[in-house]
Amino acid sequence: MFLYPLILLLLLSPPALAQKEAKEVLPEQLKLQKIEQELQEKKSKLIETKKQEQQSLFQLFQIKTNLKQAKQKLNNANRKITVNEVQITKLRVEINEAAVLLQQKEAKLRRRVREIFKNSSVNYLDLLFSSRNMSDFINRSYFFSKLVESDVDLIDVINRKHRETTKKKETLQVVTSEIKDLAQTIAEKKQEITEQQKKEQEVLVSLKERREDYEKRIAMLEKSSEELTQIIQQKLAKQGKKVIVGGTGSIDWPLRGRITSRFGYRRHPLWGGRNMHTGLDIAAPSGTPIKAADGGEVILSKWWDGYGKAVVINHGKNIQTVYGHMSRIYAQEGTSVAKGQVIGLVGSTGYSTGPHLHFEVRENGKPKNPMNYLP
Repeated sequence: MFLYPLILLLLLSPPALAQKEAKEVLPEQLKLQKIEQELQEKKSKLIETKKQEQQSLFQLFQIKTNLKQAKQKLNNANRKITVNEVQITKLRVEINEAAVLLQQKEAKLRRRVREIFKNSSVNYLDLLFSSRNMSDFINRSYFFSKLVESDVDLIDVINRKHRETTKKKETLQVVTSEIKDLAQTIAEKKQEITEQQKKEQEVLVSLKERREDYEKRIAMLEKSSEELTQIIQQKLAKQGKKVIVGGTGSIDWPLRGRITSRFGYRRHPLWGGRNMHTGLDIAAPSGTPIKAADGGEVILSKWWDGYGKAVVINHGKNIQTVYGHMSRIYAQEGTSVAKGQVIGLVGSTGYSTGPHLHFEVRENGKPKNPMNYLP
């Protein structure tokens, strides 16, 4: 009878222990999944924000180009109106002068017509018999013929002036109509410019708001770097003069790849603000192994704000290296690593534009140019 409870206890114990372990592991797994999900969401939002910013900048460029073209057309229309107004004024003066001249010529012509009708009975025989001599007859005949020629010329002048006046009136009508069309064009261009300026203002406000937000994020990144400096210094102080196992005193490349951003002040690839870049950005496909630049002790291994998943290794001799934006961390805090040992994988966690390794070299916790240490 005693064996049955014992057997029952042995049968029930493994599942019970397994259930207990599951209860201990499950929350950690859920937490890890939640973190991974949150990281992916943040990464997607950052990528989308960058795309939107690029679209806004392109839109602003297009608006400025359209605005410049609209203003140019407006200036051309205004210049043309000025030229046409001068032409209209000149045409009106010429038409008025022609009208006065026509009135004078027509009055003169009417007088000549009356004179011709009054003297219509005069002929060359009358001129001959009324002349004192042949010389007087010739003079009178010549004068009469010239008078007739003058009347014909006067009629020609009047007809020509009528034609010129009609042509100028037609020109005046065309120019006046053109001015009306230009005035309509100017009104439309002014409306277009007003709308473009409104759009430009909206884009500028949007960019300003984004810039302010990005400046805050940049400040957070700089704060993260400063806090990381303090943490490194605190951990170094706790370690005291402890000898770091594995440190060779020389720093090697953690991976091979194209350097996309060097140490020093730069324009941030996501937000455009000018900030201090405290390390090297080395482009590499996601999942590429990251190796310890030298042997040493891992003094930080966790998510660290803008750095994302990060690892800090103390190599002794006041030198530390930092590895940021990792997708996976293999080196745990408090453990020792050998030079060339894989400590994690390339990713794009934290504030990142794409898969790469952010690599820093620090001296007593303060960032230094890695190129001065690398072979």
